[in-house]
Amino acid sequence: MNRILASQLRRPHGWFGSLVVSRVMNRINRKITVTTLDLLDIDPDQHVLEIGFGGGIGIDELLRRVPQGAVSGVDISTTALSKAQRRFRKQVDGGRLRLQLGDVCQLPFPDHTFDRVLTINTIYFWPDTAKGMREIYRVLKPGGAAAVSIRSGEKMRQHGVTKYNFTLFSGEDVSRIMQQSGFKNVRVDHRDQEHWYDQVIVLGTR
Repeated sequence: MNRILASQLRRPHGWFGSLVVSRVMNRINRKITVTTLDLLDIDPDQHVLEIGFGGGIGIDELLRRVPQGAVSGVDISTTALSKAQRRFRKQVDGGRLRLQLGDVCQLPFPDHTFDRVLTINTIYFWPDTAKGMREIYRVLKPGGAAAVSIRSGEKMRQHGVTKYNFTLFSGEDVSRIMQQSGFKNVRVDHRDQEHWYDQVIVLGTR
């Protein structure tokens, strides 16, 4: 069962991914999503990218925070993409939101496209962590900021599902990878360390 759940968390698919996993992801990720967006200090007219939007909780929050800007989202799951396209059809049709299939290691955007980039609880599944981080750096505008948010490896090891196809990180691990990819002003914000689900938000600027 843990192996099946791990596969769904990496790439939600089928009716189970659409109806169950997306709802669970939204509930579990709500707090860390809000914290991440608060720390990114997003202006209402900026262009923001979420990588791995999953159940759509981040997209929903971003649309409220950038009423004069634009939101883009990429996800490797066709199930997540289809569900988000239905949920946010009005915003997609109106041009405020662009959703598409995409892999962090080959983002489908030109250099220097976004003011802010975020990704929450996805780095565990990246096929090439360094390449993915360099891609985030590439699509950021000069002076832009990115956040890579995770649960700490210490906490994640307590969940049986993470034995399958997860690569676990500490905040310091992510910080080091960001610095090696060119990010400046890298800092780690670690909250809820006493809770089962902690919040580790690693931020850097281009």
